[in-house]
Amino acid sequence: MQQKNRIKWAVALGAAIAASTYSGSFAETDLPDWQNVEVEATDHPTKDPMLLYNAGGLDGRVAIIGLPSLRTYRHIDVGVDLHEPVFSGTNAGNKNLTPDGKYLYVNDKGANTIGVINLQTGFLERLISLPFPFGVHHIALDDTGKFLYGTGEYSGKMSKTEIATGKTEIIDWGPAPSAPDYLDVDKKGRYVFSGNYYHSTVGVFSTNPFKFIKEIPVGKNPHGTDVIPESTLVLVSDKLSATMTVIDVEKLAVKKVIPTCAGPLHSVMDVYDKDGGTYEPGKDSPEGLTSKYAYESCFVSDSNVKIDLKKLEVVDEIPTHYRTGHIAISANNDYVISLNKFSTGLFNPTGLVYPVNFELWDAREESPTYGKTLKIVPVDGEPHNAKSIYASQIKRWNMGQAEKGGLITEAAIDIRPAHRAKAKVYLLPKSNEKPGIRTKDGVKEIHVKAFSYGYIPRQIRVNKGDKVRIFVTNIDRAAGITKNPDVTMGFVIYGPYGLRTNLDAPRGVTAVAEFVADIAGEYAIFCQHFCGPLHLEMRGSFFVDDPQGEASNLSVGEYDKAQTLPGLVSPDELEIAPRAKGL
Repeated sequence: MQQKNRIKWAVALGAAIAASTYSGSFAETDLPDWQNVEVEATDHPTKDPMLLYNAGGLDGRVAIIGLPSLRTYRHIDVGVDLHEPVFSGTNAGNKNLTPDGKYLYVNDKGANTIGVINLQTGFLERLISLPFPFGVHHIALDDTGKFLYGTGEYSGKMSKTEIATGKTEIIDWGPAPSAPDYLDVDKKGRYVFSGNYYHSTVGVFSTNPFKFIKEIPVGKNPHGTDVIPESTLVLVSDKLSATMTVIDVEKLAVKKVIPTCAGPLHSVMDVYDKDGGTYEPGKDSPEGLTSKYAYESCFVSDSNVKIDLKKLEVVDEIPTHYRTGHIAISANNDYVISLNKFSTGLFNPTGLVYPVNFELWDAREESPTYGKTLKIVPVDGEPHNAKSIYASQIKRWNMGQAEKGGLITEAAIDIRPAHRAKAKVYLLPKSNEKPGIRTKDGVKEIHVKAFSYGYIPRQIRVNKGDKVRIFVTNIDRAAGITKNPDVTMGFVIYGPYGLRTNLDAPRGVTAVAEFVADIAGEYAIFCQHFCGPLHLEMRGSFFVDDPQGEASNLSVGEYDKAQTLPGLVSPDELEIAPRAKGL
């Protein structure tokens, strides 16, 4: 009784303090109808049953987030612009795979690398530098856990990397323009499926030998390409057709086209063991896994749709806040996490760049809060994708488990990239200079206007050895059809110039990068800060010519030197992936 009285007194005191400092009401009825708030115990658990590993996009870091608390535990520095996290293990199951709790692989679109994070130490342990030119957009693990496949968005190529050695086989996917996007691998190890943004097709590749088989026409500008746990269907999010194309894996042909939502981008699905229970990797057999529902993110309609995978039809739509890009599902199927690109009006401003958010909603059909937002929190960076794992799969080094099959057999490696590499980056008041290139006091000044969805000038050409100063000004008032007022543009020159640029350009200011153009070649320019539905089309080219040689292009350049990423990491911390044939 005494304890209950103390709790009542504490609640009353808290209410009195709130009333004295805030004139509004905190009543549950004052909340929007999409958000649910339950009375919570005063003693919050400090441990989460699951963890979410998020590739933070433009901040170059992997965030570790608890589920269902949505607390950020820590960040791991990797590089420039991170897109896809993939757990080591095998690809059995749903998009969370069947993790073994040892490593996380993450591709860096800005640096053209794959980072290898030791999950049990929390260190970035290896960096595999992929051959140039490639431009890795996305990676996917195969059924053996020995290979990672990748898409070369800026080269129209596909890759197969042997994880143990870093050896990388690269094949072409023509004709140009070709932009391989998000890919997935058949759970039986037969095929690689990848959307091609400009072809409006899904390409099918055999794994061994690694070669192109065919293209399957799908809806306009496909984005997500996801294989279900049974490995019988591929779900394709047709971004500009507002449909999901379902591909039959056995027939390698379209099975059905489902109208879904406006601006579909990515899909995840639940997963159950052969007895219909929750699948727990390490405890349950990966044989006979099945799924009931898929969830697809809808950028333009601010929602997630739920698809019955037996009926192949939409059965529900859940509002999100706002502009969901990627989507994740908790390891136990209970929660869907919307990785939202905009948070307009939701949070306090903390600077020029507006926050983005993670929104966790209840996917349990029997729950009284089904379909409601349980938590919504601002997050760092611009989240690209996230994967969930049971926390029990990560060994606790402080509890004596280091001796029980731990990974450290020699000195642990901790690679911490410099925040900026051989460059100066700063902001100025908004520039009214006309776009173009001119020389001032021996410096090549390049004035770039950024808008939905492109750059002027789109092509920039300088000489090797030039001192370069790039001014990037966002001239948008609102991004395309979405009309969000808080649009931030991005500007990255990928590869060795990735960390030297990596500019955020919010409205009202001009972002500036100064560096020396010291490695010849042709390098893609892209927007790393999600700015709207045609964000992927915001592209350009940066040419660095050797005055003593030919004009640079994708075949002429110092690409061996570019692959060493000078200024990003020291030479002994980088593993150069050699080109390999017939892996």
